[in-house]
Amino acid sequence: MLPDFQLPVAADEHDRKLLSDIERFGWHVLKIMGDETGPEYCFSVGLYYTFGHPEILVMGLSHSVGHQFINLAAGHIANGRVFRPGERTDDLAQGFASTFVPVSINHYQEYLGYAIWFYRQLKQPFPVLQLVWPDKQGRFPRESDYDERFFKLQRLLDVG
Repeated sequence: MLPDFQLPVAADEHDRKLLSDIERFGWHVLKIMGDETGPEYCFSVGLYYTFGHPEILVMGLSHSVGHQFINLAAGHIANGRVFRPGERTDDLAQGFASTFVPVSINHYQEYLGYAIWFYRQLKQPFPVLQLVWPDKQGRFPRESDYDERFFKLQRLLDVG
C-alpha cells in the first residue's frame, strides 16, 4: 500500500462500492459507456494503492470482456506479477497475445476521472497501463498491416 495515503471519504453509494471493493479485493473496475465521441472502456482503481502496480485500462471491448481482462490481470498482479510497457503476454486471452502501453497523463482527465478522485492526495500522477489487444490476424496497432478498422474501437492513449 501507499505510505501515508489516506482513502477519500465516500460521498455516495458509488464511492462506498468502489472503496468496499478495493478493501475486499484490492481493486474496483469502472465501466464507461461509449458514445459518438468514443468507444466504451473499463479501467481499474486500486491496483496502484494495493499492489504498487499501474492501474489498467481496456478500450473497445464489451464491458464484460474488458472487466474480465482487468480481473485476470489483477489476479496475476495480486500473486506478484508485474506487467510492463511493451510486454506481450498470452496469460489473459487464450489464443491471443496482448500488450501494454503507458497511458499519457494528457488523457487522464478525459478517461480516468474516478481514479483521479481516488488518488487526488498523491503528489505525483498515478501510473496507468492500457491493455492493448490485437486485430484478428494477431497484429497490434502501429504494426504493419494492422487492421485500421480497429482504431475506432481501440484508441491508443500513450504518447505515441
